[in-house]
Amino acid sequence: MALFEYRAIDKSGKKRKGKIDAPTLKQAAAKIKSQKLHLISISSAKEQLKGSLDRGLTKKRAGVPFDLITDFTRQLSVLVSTGIPYDKAFDILIEESEHSTFQHILDLIKARIVEGSSLASALEDHPTLFSKMYIAMVNAGEAGGMLDQVLQYLTTAREGTAEIKAKIQKALIYPLIMTLMGLGIVVFMVTFIIPKIIPIFQQFNVQLPLPTRMVIGLSEIITNNTWQLVLTLGIAIFFLMRFVKSRRGELIKDWTLLKTPVLGKIIKKIIVFRFTQTLGTLLQSGVELKQSLDIVKQVMGNRVYENQFDEIALNITKRGMDLSQALRQANIFPVTVIQMIRVGEESSQLEKMLNKVSAILENEVKQSLEKSIALLEPALILWMAATVGFIVLAVMLPMLKMNQLI
Repeated sequence: MALFEYRAIDKSGKKRKGKIDAPTLKQAAAKIKSQKLHLISISSAKEQLKGSLDRGLTKKRAGVPFDLITDFTRQLSVLVSTGIPYDKAFDILIEESEHSTFQHILDLIKARIVEGSSLASALEDHPTLFSKMYIAMVNAGEAGGMLDQVLQYLTTAREGTAEIKAKIQKALIYPLIMTLMGLGIVVFMVTFIIPKIIPIFQQFNVQLPLPTRMVIGLSEIITNNTWQLVLTLGIAIFFLMRFVKSRRGELIKDWTLLKTPVLGKIIKKIIVFRFTQTLGTLLQSGVELKQSLDIVKQVMGNRVYENQFDEIALNITKRGMDLSQALRQANIFPVTVIQMIRVGEESSQLEKMLNKVSAILENEVKQSLEKSIALLEPALILWMAATVGFIVLAVMLPMLKMNQLI
């Protein structure tokens, strides 16, 4: 059964609109006419929703939260493991869902399945919600008769990714607040406090200390050129964002982040964690190595690493290298990770070894983030204290000098 949306007019001339289930468009139209309605228009709900998603919701993954897809994956895994048919499973999921957009999407997926499509094919209609990795794993799970296990692997992988993201966001909140507070205090003192004190200094014919002259100069620049500075900063940020979104800009940004002290090491661990977790999950689900590498390339999140994956795939498929040899040739992965992958290959347990490495890296990333936060907090406090202290010193020095003259 497919879902169709229609507009019609009843006997009294009142406009009616709604949705109707039918195997084909022709049968849907016949159903509507049998209700003594004059049909104005009818179209597939899938087309209606797809157009709506493409226009307004694609940028936000069709308005569906990441965690909601994870919950859906977990619930579907449980339902499939009990032997419930797809259409009945989706009926349960649709009924339980409280997200209207996602209910529509589940309706469309169910309609495709009822028409005879596989679950993977039905999911392909919604690429903003279900990644190529997700679809490839579902396809492999359906082909191998282990869909419930594959969905459980996906759930675990998504939960790990969500946890890392949450820790990164938490790690960034405090530094961001402290930085904004520090800048706010400095701007307030320079633009409101210092201009009121300057006339006092000018009454005395004394040579002002260097810190005072620096603060007064900064205050005059900001107060006399406020709009020019705001406009210049806005233009600079606009062009910087445009450049960063370009292919070359992304490469330079990603290379710079990798070379940044402390932060670069954490980013490298996150990238290798994504690689091992994604590749291990794909291989464990029955996806072949070449296809897995193509998918992994898209989840790395760093141009420097992505640019190496074509060569890695070529070394494996055309030159007969093992995965560990190809990674060693690329020279972008830690030696310890490569050695563990080599052990996994030699013992014919590559998938298990990749999952083991990803679990180790996940713990290392969490510990690194916690340590960075612990070091960053006192560093930011010292920075704020030094900045405000310098301004206070710049104000106090000439006052002390004037007291000596009096």
